[in-house]
Amino acid sequence: MASLVDKCFSQADFDAIETAVKKAEASTSGEIAVQLSSHSRHWQTERLTHALIFTLVCMIAALFITRDVGWGTYYNTTQAILWGAIGFVIAYFGWGRYLSRAERRRQTVWNRALDLFGRITPTRGLTGVLIFVSVEERQAAIVADKGIASKVPPDYWDAPHALIVKSMDQDKHAEGIIQAIEMITTELARYFPRQDDDINELSDKPKILD
Repeated sequence: MASLVDKCFSQADFDAIETAVKKAEASTSGEIAVQLSSHSRHWQTERLTHALIFTLVCMIAALFITRDVGWGTYYNTTQAILWGAIGFVIAYFGWGRYLSRAERRRQTVWNRALDLFGRITPTRGLTGVLIFVSVEERQAAIVADKGIASKVPPDYWDAPHALIVKSMDQDKHAEGIIQAIEMITTELARYFPRQDDDINELSDKPKILD
């Protein structure tokens, strides 16, 4: 079964992103890495799990409330099933939606990007930039190493991030990434121009994650 990354990106898209990274690094000593993932969390599984737990709680509560101990102990299983069904609907469509709210999705993608960045081998000048895109969440995160963060204002990354997210909303996933790379390159070239002894320390190819 094709992943969301495969559905949203063609081989031509991967090649275009790689070409954009190569072009970018021809003018700066900064290193840009692109990583793509179908999702950063199993949202549907989490939502379903919470709903099933709440369903069970509702059924147990209904059995307890409707029990009859007049001539032995009897339980109204019909009521339990009814309240379990109501509980499932409330939890899945109510609490479940709250769990997957946009703010939480953004934070989840950002946290994963930080984790992924920590696994990348640091560049010599600490001038690496990770562009991480998580398709299901329609979110992205851009993480810059210390060398860049010391020069570039923190709010600078809002603009390239917005380009990626906007393009994802328009189902133009690769286009937004390429535009973001071009925008980031302009800033990196200003502070970190390419040096004669510069070497390519990070792969130019976008990395596809599980």
